[in-house]
Amino acid sequence: MGIQGFLPLLKSIMVPIHIKDLKGCSVAVDTYSWLHKGALSCSTELCKGMPTTRHIEYCMHRVNLLRHFGVKPILVFDGGLLPMKSEQENKRARARKDNLARAVEHESDGNSAAAYECYQKAVDISPQIACELIQVLKQENLQYIVAPYEADAQMTFLAISGQVDAVITEDSDLIPFGCPRIIFKMDKFGQGVQFQDSMLQKNKELSFEGFNRQMLLEMCILSGCDYLQSLSGMGLKRAHASIKKFRSYDKVLKHLRYSGVSVPPFYEESFKKAILTFQYQRVYDPINENIVHLSNISDDIGDELDFLGPTMPKDIAQRIAKGDLDPITKMPFEGENLTARLAIVETSQFKTHSESAKKKIDLPVQKNLLTKYFCFASLEAKRKFRAPRVSPTAANETKNSTAY
Repeated sequence: MGIQGFLPLLKSIMVPIHIKDLKGCSVAVDTYSWLHKGALSCSTELCKGMPTTRHIEYCMHRVNLLRHFGVKPILVFDGGLLPMKSEQENKRARARKDNLARAVEHESDGNSAAAYECYQKAVDISPQIACELIQVLKQENLQYIVAPYEADAQMTFLAISGQVDAVITEDSDLIPFGCPRIIFKMDKFGQGVQFQDSMLQKNKELSFEGFNRQMLLEMCILSGCDYLQSLSGMGLKRAHASIKKFRSYDKVLKHLRYSGVSVPPFYEESFKKAILTFQYQRVYDPINENIVHLSNISDDIGDELDFLGPTMPKDIAQRIAKGDLDPITKMPFEGENLTARLAIVETSQFKTHSESAKKKIDLPVQKNLLTKYFCFASLEAKRKFRAPRVSPTAANETKNSTAY
C-alpha cells in the first residue's frame, strides 16, 4: 500500500537516473514488486495453478539488465506475517478471493476480458512462487535474502548498515522507514527516479523545513499506513500541516479531541506501536546471520514486542533467509528435492525433460507449478536478454544535445 499520494508530492526532489549511474554499486531489490508485475502477464495461469515461467523471466530480465550495467543486485523477498499488518493482509486476501470468484464467473459467461482483469487482481505471490525464483537465483549464484518479515524493513536495514548502496522499489513506505537512497519506477530500459532523504528539506510541494526524521515518520503514520488506518478526513496534506504546527502526534491527537474529532480509544496505543514497528522491526543481518532490530532498541520500550515480528531460533532464521524454509509455515518447501535434481540437468537433457514434463503428474497444484518448468527460466531469460535500447526520451535528449 505505501503512503498514499506521497511520491507525487516529492516530485520536485526526484532526480531522473539510469541504472548505469549505479555501476559498481550493490543494490537491494524489492523482488515481490517485480514478481507482481511479472505475474500480470500470466495471472490466469498462476490462479489456476497452471505451469508458467513468464513471471520468472520478467524478474530475470531485470536482474540481467542490472548485471549488464555493472550493478550487483541483492534480491530481497518478503517473509512471514507481521502481526501489525494482519488486518491489512486479511483485507487483501478477501479482495483476492472476491476477484477470483468474479474471474470464474466472467469466464463462465464468456467475458474473457473481464475475467483476465479479475485474475490479475486475484493473483497471490506466495512463498511457493517466490521459491521458484530463488532456485533460479541459486543456479546463477546471485545474492538474495528472504526477510524474516517485511522486505521494506529488510532493505532499509541493508541500506543504513552500508551493505547496499541503494534500493529499487515501488513502495513509498521505505521513506518513513528511513531508507537514505531509493530508486523508484525503474522501467525496462533501466531508467527511474532517485529519492535521497538528504534532499527532503528542498522539497517544494510540501515544505519539510524544520522537520526531523521523527516528525516525518509521525506524519506518514497519521496520514494512514499499512499498520494503522488514518482518522476520518486525515489525508497526507492535513497530516503534514498538523505535524508542522504541533510537532508531535500526541499533541495533534489532543488538539483533535478538543476540536470534537472522534479519536477511537485504541488509536493512540496503535499509533505508538506503528512508530516502533517502523523503527525497530525485526530483520535479518546477513553478516552476523541472525535476527536483529532495524535499529538499536532501548531497554525501556518493554518486553511485549512480538508485534515487531515474533522472535525465532537462529537456525530457523538462517534457513528462512536462504530460502530453504517457507517463512510462514517454517517448514521445508514441498517438491524441493525434485527441484534440486531438475536444477542440475544438463542442457542436452532439456528437450527430453521438457517432453516428459508434458505428461500428467498426479500432484497437488502447487507441486506441479514448482517442479515443472521454472528450472529453465534463468537460461531462457539469458537467451532472450538483449542490451536495452535507448528509450525514446533519452534518444530525443541525445539528438538535441548533438544539434549544438
